[in-house]
Amino acid sequence: MLASWLLLSAPLPFSLLSGVTGLVALIALIPMIIQAVRDRRWSLAVVGALFGIPATLMIVLGAVLSGLFYGPLSELEECRSTALTDQAHVQCDAEVQGSMAEWISGLTGG
Repeated sequence: MLASWLLLSAPLPFSLLSGVTGLVALIALIPMIIQAVRDRRWSLAVVGALFGIPATLMIVLGAVLSGLFYGPLSELEECRSTALTDQAHVQCDAEVQGSMAEWISGLTGG
């Protein structure tokens, strides 16, 4: 789970790997919760179910969304890496919002 979180904050091509490590964490978490219930370790089972499962699902969802919006997000990262001022960062955000709107309308055919 820690590897997934660290990869999620990495630059874009590597952040997509957070989905894979998130799925591995989820697959490892399910048997742990089942074993905790069998051993009557209720606190571990509840914490794993209430916090672990949603956290891993959010990481996987974040990676999937990053994959879906890869083009606009990579443009944003590239623009922000070259921007030196706050005004340039704001301009990057505005350009990417327009680019994302065009990209989505291209997907829907509108």
